[in-house]
Amino acid sequence: MWARSPSAFIFVADHLKPAAKKTGVHIEDGQRLGLRNLRHSLSNWLVNKAKVEPKTVQGILRHAKIQTTLDLYTQGDGDETRAAQGEYLTARGVATPTVQ
Repeated sequence: MWARSPSAFIFVADHLKPAAKKTGVHIEDGQRLGLRNLRHSLSNWLVNKAKVEPKTVQGILRHAKIQTTLDLYTQGDGDETRAAQGEYLTARGVATPTVQ
């Protein structure tokens, strides 16, 4: 399992969480937020929104294998996933104005 170093813990507590909250990220008490979350978000955004080549993202994250970047750090685009789910619900006749 991934362990945080004391310096990473201090960085997250003193800088990352306050910066996230300042930008409007809602963090529940006890909810984890750390460098790993940041890496996952970065990978996801670079590949899905910024359309950066996955090999470039692999290099940025320093993964030895591209499969680590694609399988563990990058999920399908949220907009595309929601659209596909909405199409399915519409086809089934259960779509609502909030779920499309």
